[in-house]
Amino acid sequence: MKLFDQLRGLSSMPTGLDWTSTDSGFLQTYYQGGEPQDTERLGADFGSYATIGYQGNGVVFSVLNARLRLFSEATFKYRSLAAKRLFGDLSLGLLEHPWPGGSTSELLGRMIQDADLAGNAYIRRVNPTRLERMRPDWVEIVSVMLEDLTTGDKHREVIGYLYSESGLLSQESKMFYPVEDVAHWSPVPDPLANWRGMSWLTPVVREINADLSMTQYKQQFFDNAATPNMIVKYLGKIAPDALKKVQEQIQARHGGTANAFKSMVIDQGADVTVVGNNFAEMAFTLLQAAGEVRIASAGGTPPIVAGLQGGLDASTMANYAAAYRNFADSTVNGLWRGACSVLSKFADPPEGAELWFDLRDIPALRDAEELRQKGYAQFSIAVMNLVNAGYDPATVVDALEGGDMALLKHTGLISVQLLKPNTQLNAPAGANVPDPGGDASQ
Repeated sequence: MKLFDQLRGLSSMPTGLDWTSTDSGFLQTYYQGGEPQDTERLGADFGSYATIGYQGNGVVFSVLNARLRLFSEATFKYRSLAAKRLFGDLSLGLLEHPWPGGSTSELLGRMIQDADLAGNAYIRRVNPTRLERMRPDWVEIVSVMLEDLTTGDKHREVIGYLYSESGLLSQESKMFYPVEDVAHWSPVPDPLANWRGMSWLTPVVREINADLSMTQYKQQFFDNAATPNMIVKYLGKIAPDALKKVQEQIQARHGGTANAFKSMVIDQGADVTVVGNNFAEMAFTLLQAAGEVRIASAGGTPPIVAGLQGGLDASTMANYAAAYRNFADSTVNGLWRGACSVLSKFADPPEGAELWFDLRDIPALRDAEELRQKGYAQFSIAVMNLVNAGYDPATVVDALEGGDMALLKHTGLISVQLLKPNTQLNAPAGANVPDPGGDASQ
């Protein structure tokens, strides 16, 4: 049975639409085909990004690890749409314990790691009590061209995902999972595709390759006496055998870091000339730091947060705190929002609420907690003023938390300070209201 015929019978298909009848209506949009090349150059594929980039380059690892550390510290809560109040209940259990022994931190860590390296993260609901991570380079996004029978309008729509645990090039059968069971997160959209994302490493592949080359250069420098190259010149011509013997002797006595900086004694008539530049002459450290900053910038991570040289040279603790707060606000906050949006299909938020993230227990953001406490003091003053003005206390809190003053409802009670002197107040029958002109005890 062809794949198209199998998918036509799925109960999860949209209703009221007709299906095109050709297999060319499917679009598999992730894997580009081809085996990773046997080279140390970083290629545009997940395997290369993971091994040569993440596992093989300290700068990339530092930037990705800084993103992972902060992103995975958030916890899930529900947030009321009106009052923006955070709360939780038992329906968040699947996200808090996604698999046996798993936690929210591991779930978020896997998602940000896959999104950074592959541009896409896929989390599948296996059953009501378990989720699983789908390796992104083993996933194909399946879409189909739909036609409205009434208007004849056509549009393409994602209907599910094909997955092979042995890789997309294997001959084993692929499993199809409908879109309702898979949370697909792509923080950086790929401009050449409709649904897949793009790794933020892609624009800085050349910088990463340059950093790899500079690391190799340093290794070669130390392997070859930790000094610039030298030319040994003789006044007259020497025999090839004698020349080869001189080369071997110089390499044996002065090659490698163990022989670095030893004095060189040469035969009469020989002249030693140094060629090339040393690290100081070529401003090697500055050149390497510039590449590190470009990589960190692509990842939206301040160099000081990732511990890179470009950020440490002019850093203080005050700079670090400000940079970390900016990192959380400008980069990671949007990632948290996107993750909550795609994972909401695995939660059951009450009516009028949405899946959200809670940052109150993140140690690195405790300076923000202090600012929040100061905000609470100002908040309480605003609540007191509005309640004294006659507004319903419950609506006062909702209006201030939601930033919408239209939520305020007045009780109809007016402060006595707004009444003219000797004004008789309306009171329930039988109440003991003092007479402005007499003794209240009478």
